[in-house]
Amino acid sequence: KGTVKEALRIQSEWLYLSEREGILRCFYEYLRESGREAQLWEEAGVLELSLAEDSSMDMEVLEKDQWDDELCLFAKQRTVNKIYTISFPEKDQKAAYALMEELAGKAGGSFCKDTEDFLPEIKGG
Repeated sequence: KGTVKEALRIQSEWLYLSEREGILRCFYEYLRESGREAQLWEEAGVLELSLAEDSSMDMEVLEKDQWDDELCLFAKQRTVNKIYTISFPEKDQKAAYALMEELAGKAGGSFCKDTEDFLPEIKGG
């Protein structure tokens, strides 16, 4: 029984890279306008996006002093100056992928898995 509950809590970790300011507010307003649940804590740099009835995707500003060497290099290659951490339950991966594709299409930037090679990647227009 314990393994089922643990499986529900496994988090998938992603990053969102952008050169735009105010992206959390942009995503928040877009989701609210399209009738979806989202909560924004601007001072804390946190956005919670609803994925399913009991689950959400959290998006949080990753301050530059927390970037490791690989992430600094990756950001420089992409000419981005804003990076956000993304986490969501592994079980809701399909809904999260669809939302990341939609948001990247809306605002540009790219979502990438927090791995050594930053793959897979979902790029915006």
